[in-house]
Amino acid sequence: MRYQRFDRRMQVRIESGENVLEPLVELARREGLGYAVVNGLGAVRWVRVAYLNVETKEYEPHEVTEQLEMVSLIGNLALRDGEPFFHLHATLGRRDLSTFGGHFLDAIAHPTLEVSIQPEDGTLVRRFDPQLGMAVMDLPERG
Repeated sequence: MRYQRFDRRMQVRIESGENVLEPLVELARREGLGYAVVNGLGAVRWVRVAYLNVETKEYEPHEVTEQLEMVSLIGNLALRDGEPFFHLHATLGRRDLSTFGGHFLDAIAHPTLEVSIQPEDGTLVRRFDPQLGMAVMDLPERG
């Protein structure tokens, strides 16, 4: 992984053969990030995405091993149990130009994946909500 700072924003390049999520988590730890907006694009040779089954409250993971375009990687970074937690969704494109997507779990970049991390002031925490079966943003204000 390589990265460059632009004021507070970080531009990251995940290199071919690297897992995507682990270096991002390590960077967030090293930089002490408490909340950030994340987006990316590029290509991967393997991906694991999931579908949240709201009836069972469980994520159903799917792995795909083929060359794919990362059309969009979008989400945020918050803290969960004191550790950086990326909540990301991905849209991926196949050679025939069909697409699929879901909750992003991990991928292997090939040849490269570019990720922009825009830190925000403050910290946002995620807490597990047993009723929903997932960790949600713990936001104090109601609209």
